[in-house]
Amino acid sequence: MLAGAGSGKTRVITERIAALIERDVPEDAITAVTFTNKAAREMRERLLARLGDTAKRLRICTFHALGLMMVREHAELVDRSAQLTVYGPGEQKSALRTVLADMGLPADATQIDRLLRQVSSLKNGLLADDQAERIEPFRERYDALLQRMNAVDFDDLMVLPIRLLRENGDVRALWRMRTRHFLVDEYQDSSRTQYELVRLLVPADGNLTVVGDDDQSIYGWRGAEVRNLFQLEHDYPSLTVIRLEENYRSTGAILKASNSLIANNSERLGKTLRSNLGPGKPVRIWECTTPEEEAARVATDIRAKRAAGARWEDFCVLYRASHQSRQVEMALRDADIPYHVSGGLSFFDRSEIQSVLAYLRLVYNPADDLAFMRAIAKPRRGIGDKALGALAEFAGSQRCSLFDACMHPELRHKRADTLRAFGEMMAMIDHRFCHGEPDDAFDALLHDTGLEQAIREDCSDEQEEERRMANVLELRRWWLRHCEGGGGLKEFLQHVFLVSDRAEEEEPVGNVRLMTVHAAKGLEFDHVYVIGMEDGTFPHKNAVLEQRLEEERRLMYVAMTRARFRLTLSYAKQRRRYGKMEKNAPSPFLDEIEPSAVRWVDRDPGSEEAQEEIEAHMANMRRLLGLAG
Repeated sequence: MLAGAGSGKTRVITERIAALIERDVPEDAITAVTFTNKAAREMRERLLARLGDTAKRLRICTFHALGLMMVREHAELVDRSAQLTVYGPGEQKSALRTVLADMGLPADATQIDRLLRQVSSLKNGLLADDQAERIEPFRERYDALLQRMNAVDFDDLMVLPIRLLRENGDVRALWRMRTRHFLVDEYQDSSRTQYELVRLLVPADGNLTVVGDDDQSIYGWRGAEVRNLFQLEHDYPSLTVIRLEENYRSTGAILKASNSLIANNSERLGKTLRSNLGPGKPVRIWECTTPEEEAARVATDIRAKRAAGARWEDFCVLYRASHQSRQVEMALRDADIPYHVSGGLSFFDRSEIQSVLAYLRLVYNPADDLAFMRAIAKPRRGIGDKALGALAEFAGSQRCSLFDACMHPELRHKRADTLRAFGEMMAMIDHRFCHGEPDDAFDALLHDTGLEQAIREDCSDEQEEERRMANVLELRRWWLRHCEGGGGLKEFLQHVFLVSDRAEEEEPVGNVRLMTVHAAKGLEFDHVYVIGMEDGTFPHKNAVLEQRLEEERRLMYVAMTRARFRLTLSYAKQRRRYGKMEKNAPSPFLDEIEPSAVRWVDRDPGSEEAQEEIEAHMANMRRLLGLAG
């Protein structure tokens, strides 16, 4: 199903599942996957409203959650145990740092980041042969380290299930029974490995439903391949293509402009969106002198529309790169406009949360050496690098984890008693999690380990201490809610480690939203401003050099179709770069838009759009004079 922006993609999936249930298809034969936990949650909530308790038995999850189910169930076939841990970017970098140290190579942050990207690309089959040959030794050592620590990374959650299905006929038969009806949302975002997983789960004559929009494929930089949509016709000969072209979100003018832009792409299956909201107002284009003027116009326009009855949360400012938000933030502050910058530091990336999670990971999986290293380091216990090095050497000789090594009766070290005391303390906490009340277990982890005190002592002032402890208490509340729902530590950690995308962050109420276009996918707002529409900025100069212009155009299409009623595109004729002012040409995308769908406000001072801006400016002046008076 080729489902255009605003055409009700999620509803298509839920209605299809409901129809299958009504035709007496067993719940355990239906599997639906999407790409974010938020999307999966929304899908389940819609089905709960439609089907009641039946929806609770359906398998609805992300691709990575499905992969984790498969790896846990058949862990012994991939040299793991069911108590495995999923490593996020922080743990992956720590593992690679260990690999480089063992190889006697420097391990600076830049090199580790680059190597992590290369190892990920190798696992997903995205490297050329010469690059793959160079990275393979690092990958082998990295994978061996993860295996020893009973851990997997996010790439493994696709790579290992593919291995399972290819090498084990009985496993493949079992999962094909569970995916007799397989539905995939946002299929244009699928990677090469995800497509291979689909092919292994669903034979050529199987029941496969995919919903996607080739015009919104914008994640090529992280492995998504729009060609996966085109390949379906080859791999599934009986494929039926259904186009959903009625848009329930945007006015006709916005869609006319968006359709004309995306029509310039050659790599697409083709469709034309039509609005059921009427023609609406033309798309405005602002020609500004500087970024400061551009930001001030945005703030003034928002203020005027707010005075006319709009809510702050009806507005969104989009940009190609996050550094572009600075001038807009300053202008909004000057205009007393509340705003929220999306895509900041994730809750789970905060140091205090990472410390608590390290203890929880160690309770669940004592073989997790990275969790052990983080836990034993906070609070400080007099265990320095030399003691940990000696412990690691002893663990290697005994072929056991660091946790098992610190409890080993043959450990001989001047810090052996301290290490053993740490192990005994963790064993007691483990007992509480297994046999005690959830709140008591969590509190024991904070108090008995000294972690809470250490977090407080790390803070520079009372405000920071209050903020950090509030985060810890929020994690505690989340843990207790999870337990009330019948889950345990395994399910809790599984959910934590699968919450990997910014789509999980709470949507703030009462704020203008500022975000990159990539972060805006799936969202919609009454009023959208796309700033920085300059050649070299949008489209980004690197994308042009790398011949990724079509993806940049799709990204612009996504930005435009976030708007319901009013879309404004703006650019600055000059911008400061690397300390000097440079002249800018407007984005070539602006010239690709159907002229009748736009108004160049500054080139047509008599237009309705120009008068609207004059009124907004006057209203802002009255506000300022009122404040001054």
